[in-house]
Amino acid sequence: GPCVLFFGARFAKYEYLYREEFESYIKEGVLEMHVAFSRDQARKIYVQHKIVEAGPTVAKYLLTQNGHFYVCGSARKVPEDIYAAMKAVIMASENCGEEDA
Repeated sequence: GPCVLFFGARFAKYEYLYREEFESYIKEGVLEMHVAFSRDQARKIYVQHKIVEAGPTVAKYLLTQNGHFYVCGSARKVPEDIYAAMKAVIMASENCGEEDA
């Protein structure tokens, strides 16, 4: 199935690791990628924001196309925020409550 990667870091210029490889996978059509660099603009944008933005696509890949979902970034408070974002995506996609998501 399709593969989607969410990559987050503070600064693209210094922390966009494996950029060339990722771009080649995107060109080949084997990867869809969303990036979030929290310090490159005035308003902080994190991977959980990108997950919610891409929610319909993520839900379709995971729930109907046997897709894969990956997140790369800091491991501080992010796991809880990723979990909350994914729960919101599934709730919106499936029109269900938190418990069913």
